[in-house]
Amino acid sequence: MRMLTLASGALLTAATLTACKREPTFDERYAGAQKVIRQKARELDRDMAKRAAEDQAIQGGATVPASGAT
Repeated sequence: MRMLTLASGALLTAATLTACKREPTFDERYAGAQKVIRQKARELDRDMAKRAAEDQAIQGGATVPASGAT
């Protein structure tokens, strides 16, 4: 019986420690936001380059590759 009590106490302690997750620091939140912003900026740059190439192809009379490769 004592072994069961010790085991359940250890399990409860482990569960409590797992549930206690600290809040991210300002620097961690800033780094995460910076990563998301940089990724979005790269996506926007690719989209703008693709559209510019399409516009240039239309104005120059050339054909735009069907694969979307630039």
